[in-house]
Amino acid sequence: MRLRLEIAARSADVLRCRQLVGEVYHRRYGVVFSSDTYDLDRKIEPWPHRFLMGFLKDELAAVSGLYLRNTYVERFGGVTDDEIGAHLREAGLEGRYDPAARRELTKLVIAPRLRNSGLGPLFVAIAHARAFVELDAALPPLVTFCVVRSMRRLVERHGIRPRHLKPFPHYKVHELYRSERNPMDSYLVIPELDVPAAFRDLRIPGEHELSPWQGDER
Repeated sequence: MRLRLEIAARSADVLRCRQLVGEVYHRRYGVVFSSDTYDLDRKIEPWPHRFLMGFLKDELAAVSGLYLRNTYVERFGGVTDDEIGAHLREAGLEGRYDPAARRELTKLVIAPRLRNSGLGPLFVAIAHARAFVELDAALPPLVTFCVVRSMRRLVERHGIRPRHLKPFPHYKVHELYRSERNPMDSYLVIPELDVPAAFRDLRIPGEHELSPWQGDER
């Protein structure tokens, strides 16, 4: 699979990403997005601040969003700087990262025709590239995200090692894909320890020959 990676910079690119994310989330989950408001119990979510685009030839095959501030795990998940700091101390990295300097991966969407192609787990790993996550950051940020537990193995497929933070509270916006048997949790990724170098150092923009099934298949 030859995948071209770009960060959406032009307004037309941002619009293209929003259209794909908005279409998929509204059709599957009844979610709408807003630039200036949010209400998770009314299924209104804030747009990501930045998008990573993955192209197969000229087709927009995959999109991942990134929150640069006001992450879900802190705003809605109740995760505190002290809880992040405890994980840094446990990893022996206290002082290397600022617990408050974090960004969050969100709204990863695969074009409908490619949904079962294996591109989803691969693009999760690609989105951890420092060229995307760390762009314009004053300090190297930590990475957070929230997913249902059944999705954790897909995050881990290509070697990403998420650290469990805490259960994510219930909101109506998640009612169609979380349940008591498949709850949602907040996770932390410490890039220098938890992201394989092949993905962390991935060149963006750039074109790469990648296999959807490479890496750990656990």
